[in-house]
Amino acid sequence: MTEGPCPSCGEPVDRRQLVCLNCGGRIGLRERPSWAREPVTPIATLLVAVIVIGAVLFGFAISELTSGTGDDGGGERVAQQTATEGPEVVSGGEQEARTAEEEPPTEEEPPPEETTPSAQGASAPDADAVPGWPEGVRGHTVVLVTSSDHAAALNVAREARGTGLEAGLIRSDPYDLGTGLWIVYSGRFTTREGAQRQAAQLGDRYPGAYPQLIQKSQ
Repeated sequence: MTEGPCPSCGEPVDRRQLVCLNCGGRIGLRERPSWAREPVTPIATLLVAVIVIGAVLFGFAISELTSGTGDDGGGERVAQQTATEGPEVVSGGEQEARTAEEEPPTEEEPPPEETTPSAQGASAPDADAVPGWPEGVRGHTVVLVTSSDHAAALNVAREARGTGLEAGLIRSDPYDLGTGLWIVYSGRFTTREGAQRQAAQLGDRYPGAYPQLIQKSQ
């Protein structure tokens, strides 16, 4: 019982009452219990013990971690051991035998054979040097274009030679093939059938290409 006098009338009252039963004055709101006077419960005691034990364990863990990075040099010894073991593995006989097969060719091996300018000239006709028909030769050829414009016919012949065709340019008059014309031809054949096959193959690129016998007029 926490009894005391009423602040208003002095009658003995319980301090936990809200009002005095004698005079009706307020009592419970005038005095509030202090935490210092409250008894410590077992739960509070257990909570304090847990906090203390946790602090001790945390300090022990920090001590262990800091002692691992001391002057014992364990990490450095492991790193040095790894660094020294690396070259030994690389310099082993089995490793050399394995890497020798995977390595690219060394500079001592001869470089791949290159095509010389003379070989290029033999495989690809010179587009600028457009030949005429060989003197005194009678044979069949494929007429690609016939034009009265010398410059236009010459350009066609050069373009044909640039694509790899054996093309040439002749005048029509010496061979009785017209008057004042320029003829772009491709190839020389001993038979008309060979010229016909060539004309059929070039028909898509040169529409109207046809076989023609070339011989000098008497």
